[in-house]
Amino acid sequence: MRVQDLLGEQGLRLKLLTPDVPLDRELRWVYTTDLLEPNAFLSGGELVLTSEGWYRTPADCETFAASLAQGGAAALVAGDLLLGEVPPLLVEACARRGIPVLAAGPEISYGALSRTVIERINRERGRELAEVLGRHRRLVAALVEGADLGGLVAMLATELDTDCWALSVAGRLLAGPDDALPSALRAQLAVQALRAQQQPASTDGYTVLPIGRHGAGGGHLVIRGTPAGLGPDGLGTAEQTAELLALGGARRDERRRTEQRFHADLIALVDGGAPPGTVHARLLTAGISPDRPLLALTALTRGALRPWDLAADLAESVVDETSRAKAVVAGGEHGLTLLVSLDQTDDGEHLAELLRIRLALFEPAADGGRIAFGLSAAASPASGLERALEESRHAARLAALRPQRLALVTAAELDSHLLLLAGVPAEIRASYRQRLLGPLEAYDSEHGADLVHTLTAFLGENGAWRTTAAALHIHVSTLHYRIGRIERLTGRDLSTARDRVDLYLACTIGQNP
Repeated sequence: MRVQDLLGEQGLRLKLLTPDVPLDRELRWVYTTDLLEPNAFLSGGELVLTSEGWYRTPADCETFAASLAQGGAAALVAGDLLLGEVPPLLVEACARRGIPVLAAGPEISYGALSRTVIERINRERGRELAEVLGRHRRLVAALVEGADLGGLVAMLATELDTDCWALSVAGRLLAGPDDALPSALRAQLAVQALRAQQQPASTDGYTVLPIGRHGAGGGHLVIRGTPAGLGPDGLGTAEQTAELLALGGARRDERRRTEQRFHADLIALVDGGAPPGTVHARLLTAGISPDRPLLALTALTRGALRPWDLAADLAESVVDETSRAKAVVAGGEHGLTLLVSLDQTDDGEHLAELLRIRLALFEPAADGGRIAFGLSAAASPASGLERALEESRHAARLAALRPQRLALVTAAELDSHLLLLAGVPAEIRASYRQRLLGPLEAYDSEHGADLVHTLTAFLGENGAWRTTAAALHIHVSTLHYRIGRIERLTGRDLSTARDRVDLYLACTIGQNP
């Protein structure tokens, strides 16, 4: 019920005293008072009835109106029995605060007025509740009858008369009109939903609710429109739908886990050296052509937010955007392996670039979880699949050493000496550096010299004497003296390639791969 409905209510005969104040505010209850400052007893949306028993001086009108505004009163009905009229100062004070004022004649009983308004409010609430329950029953019935995610989302869109979508945790489209929500926007909404402190999240004119616990694994329900625009009833229906989608999603997740276990057997066959014919047959069963090049993508996961679900979803989301690519997912809670079938002309660089972009986007939403991806080079299923798997696993182990929570290392990066060093245990690397550079560091510390920096610069300039001297702002003869000192302390000959490589590796240990 709204304020304007009071004027049309038969038998009330209320007169509007504030014609310029909007009358569209909703009435939630009725409160009768003669307190000068009743705000402590208001919760917002009340129709306040008063006979002005609080009036002592004209200044009281301002105090009373301010208290109504502070308490969130929707409108004021004032009688003229005590004062003979509704004080004009009260009308003006309420009008300035956007509070409509209606006058009640002496023949109007506030008790009858309260009953009339409360009965109508309750009738309307009953109809609204019946509508909400009806929506809920229809959604539950659809789920029981076997409706999938698409069916439930379509029903919600009809109920709310707006576009709705179900997205995976990384923003893949699970249900809803695919041409109305671009891929980039879907990913952005998923990131913002994962980072949101409160649910539902509202961003860019969309409302996002979690499917399942915090959207982890279950995904997100996206509705075009803000929570305020949906209203309490629409938002309640959306929340109920999200809960039902979680039930449907649980069935989908169980199917995915079954498929992952099935595909894990395929990976085990490759690792076990199974005959090519056996591997080819399993590839065909999994929907992968053995005649097209394959990539292996390994993901090592740990931490919060069920990162193995996010890992699979991130990987599959970029596969979806790669022309004619298809993937099978194998693995479980602590690691995943994807075999990605490519177009004959594709070498995987586009997929790697898409994955890097997606990881950078989701990095702030990782929430303590860590995912290390390793991507192999394209390989022939007939002869290179075992090598591709080993390549992706090694790259993933190196990615796990990087500081980012979501990191990727590709086969193209495996030729870096820094990445090879990163695969060596930290204590061995530290021992290696100490054996080669320890004497120089001790000498620098004791004499205030700069031999380690000199050696690093010399090797970085490929042993070019004049270039190194210029970079260090010293004379060439001084550089010769320092290099001679370095060779005596380390026992190495910097004129030989072998000793240069050993010392160069020692200087680079400690850098991030």
